[in-house]
Amino acid sequence: MVIEMPGAMNLVRSAIATLPKAVVSHDSAAELHKLPKLRRGIATVMVHSRTTHVFPDVTVRRCHDLLDEHVVEVSGLPVTSIPRTIVDLSPFLTARHLTAVLASAVADQRTRVDDVQTVVGHVARRGKPGIRKIRWILEDRESGPRDGTPLERAGASVLRNGGIPEPRFEFPIPWDPDRRFDVAFPNRRLAIEWDSRRWHELAEAFARDRERDRQALLHGWRVVRFTWVDVKHHPDEVVDTVRRLLAS
Repeated sequence: MVIEMPGAMNLVRSAIATLPKAVVSHDSAAELHKLPKLRRGIATVMVHSRTTHVFPDVTVRRCHDLLDEHVVEVSGLPVTSIPRTIVDLSPFLTARHLTAVLASAVADQRTRVDDVQTVVGHVARRGKPGIRKIRWILEDRESGPRDGTPLERAGASVLRNGGIPEPRFEFPIPWDPDRRFDVAFPNRRLAIEWDSRRWHELAEAFARDRERDRQALLHGWRVVRFTWVDVKHHPDEVVDTVRRLLAS
């Protein structure tokens, strides 16, 4: 498939053809990968740190840690992979913005948290910009949703350990954005709710959740609920249920 090249991408293509071993990187790589939540129309390439090059209207960044496995081909151009692109952008984004970019790429199954961690392991060194930030974000994802309840964090761990594709945590309900699903797989229209016994001792809360389940069905979503007993004593059944629902 050939991607139509706008002005900035024409500059990038020219730079790649001119500069030795140059690779499309940073915002330009994100644009070619069609990663959401990032700028468009920015011309950026990467060259080895032993070389000093400039190219008109193109940002040329230097590095010495770009491995062959960090480069893929997109539209006939050498481009940093999605995990490498996310790591390269970490110095230039706020933690909140970087978290959103990572969450979107993982939820769309464009990359995995493990893949990004692998790249961090390849390039991390003392004082390297952005590494502390991306490590903090990755560690936070490992422990489940930020500030989640013990049940939410235990449930996230069960899904991750069971090899379930990374979901979206605290996902805004599309037809009621002020409310959220505990866990969601938007591309499959599947949501998971962790049912706390204390919460559901309240009749009003119980009724409100059932009304939300009915609305989900009307909007083409399925909601599956798990309790603390499910998560702590039957984690394999939780994983099997979610995997079968994702496949159906």
